[in-house]
Amino acid sequence: MYRFSTEEDLLSDLKQSDHAAFEYLFKRFYPRLLGYAIRFVCDEETAEDILQECFMTFWERRQMLSAVSLGSLLFLMVRNACLNYLKHTALVHHVSIDYLNILDGEERLYSADLMLSADEPILYEDLKVQIDKALSQLSPRSREIFLLSRFKGLKNREIAEMLGISTTAVEKHISKSLKVISDYLKDNTSYSHYLIIMSFLLFK
Repeated sequence: MYRFSTEEDLLSDLKQSDHAAFEYLFKRFYPRLLGYAIRFVCDEETAEDILQECFMTFWERRQMLSAVSLGSLLFLMVRNACLNYLKHTALVHHVSIDYLNILDGEERLYSADLMLSADEPILYEDLKVQIDKALSQLSPRSREIFLLSRFKGLKNREIAEMLGISTTAVEKHISKSLKVISDYLKDNTSYSHYLIIMSFLLFK
């Protein structure tokens, strides 16, 4: 039986570490997410690994989320994870995106920003401006750590060694930064931009 009258209720239960809510979320979206991921990576086992990592990341960082469409966020996280996989395996330039034309409904919407268009440079420039404004809300130390993590690609251990602090301190700075950025974007950007930016920052 459907337990949640709204997605806000579902997210509220997830934030309270309700494992039944997480199981419901998993069962509701996993089949469609798996088919979506397979279209990118063309391998079911790889797609399953990517989904497992995405759901783990979602669970670990659920406290940082504001009211969102959970389905939209999960699809965007999976999309980003698939692209990261393709880049790391040097396959991204050999993957056709023609399949986007045959996706149905929401799946096509979540992939729309992969298609080249005259508006693409404007979109990404706008997103960059919004990210810069969100980053300006952080303390200098938190911003430094967040940039090293999310934009330089350093691991928490590497950041800790570089700055002479503990990995626990690095993790606390990143978690706090994600929460501050999420709250800022929720109040100052469009819903679609909030989803795109947070799906990128959460999974990096």
